[in-house]
Amino acid sequence: MTDQSLRALVPDYVKDEQIFEFDHFMDRRFEVDLQKGYSSLHREAPDIFYTPRNGGFWVVTRYDLMEKVLRDTEHFSNRELDIPKSNSPFVMIPLNLDPPDHLPFRMALMRHFDPKTIRAMEPKLREWANRLIDAVIDKGECEFAEGVGAAFPVSVFMELMGLPLERFEEFRVIVLEYFGPTTLERRIELQEHMMKVMWDEFEQRKTDPRDDLMTKLVNEKVKGRPLTDEELQSIGFLLFIAGLDTVANTLGFTFRQLALHPTLQDRLVADPECAQNFVEEALRRCSIVQQTRVVKKDFELAGAHFHVGDMVSCPLMLGGMDDRKNDNPDVIDIDRANRSHLAFSTGPHVCIGNFLARMEMRIMVQEWTRRIPRFWIKPGTQAHWRAGGVAALSDLYLQWDKPQA
Repeated sequence: MTDQSLRALVPDYVKDEQIFEFDHFMDRRFEVDLQKGYSSLHREAPDIFYTPRNGGFWVVTRYDLMEKVLRDTEHFSNRELDIPKSNSPFVMIPLNLDPPDHLPFRMALMRHFDPKTIRAMEPKLREWANRLIDAVIDKGECEFAEGVGAAFPVSVFMELMGLPLERFEEFRVIVLEYFGPTTLERRIELQEHMMKVMWDEFEQRKTDPRDDLMTKLVNEKVKGRPLTDEELQSIGFLLFIAGLDTVANTLGFTFRQLALHPTLQDRLVADPECAQNFVEEALRRCSIVQQTRVVKKDFELAGAHFHVGDMVSCPLMLGGMDDRKNDNPDVIDIDRANRSHLAFSTGPHVCIGNFLARMEMRIMVQEWTRRIPRFWIKPGTQAHWRAGGVAALSDLYLQWDKPQA
């Protein structure tokens, strides 16, 4: 496509030098290593650029600039998160709410995801991790991305919520399609379906309370009053897509990197306590989320003129891969000093589930390397990934020496 044809697809207020062709879903830069492919934007593109692809949107590529956008709730709103815009009638509470409206709902959810509550789950998480390792260890190989990397956090989430585990595959298919390059119409249909799934479960808890998070949410209060049916549906929608996708995908990318670096495996085997530092480094190197905002008030930042209604993307993996914040960002360094990343975003909408996500990653890394201390990518296989709002990796085949009888 020529520069002139690109110009015709871009608003007049965007400067010529700010136009850069980039595809949210299938950019050519993603072919070998998704996060490293994204980081090529640091060399090739302006710090903030506008792409005419996917309906047209701004992309912020540097850590410090992303932090400004994500913390600025005066000029940037969470109400629209899809690229291209979906104009969906459905809201995810509290994610789609701007301050101060989001805070009471966020506080209600945080009561169930605070560090003390999550720490109490550690024995159950280790049990789940070992159950999944038991299923594959004697085979000497497995497809990790779905069979373990997704099965672990999704099973934990479904048990926490009280969702029927026999619907695991059904629910995974829904979220994988939702985050893929589907049509806007289909995405809204999937949103409606997810909300119905969760609403049916909430309705059951009203007459059949159980010891699960869904029952607790039915009895939760905001500003001294019970949650309305619409609010419950909306919260359920958010928890569904967050609980069934994000940690699963991060684990896939993390174990791909670990399989490529035997010295990292040796370090984790020799010192399981360094797993926490490894997890933070993996979050920096293997981040998967693009945080998006819609401009609600005209604003200028670093020479970019954002206009009301513009979509703005902050690919969080670019924060961790920013060489202005982290030296040699391609390298996974457990001992990295002054590590900076935005894997869970920043500002008022920082991820509610970040304590659980960190613990799940740490436990899986510790238990896997304890029982399978040396593994590699199976020769002749190739991983595939999905970009978009939440990146995912599939077909990660790992191999190891079978345990001696």
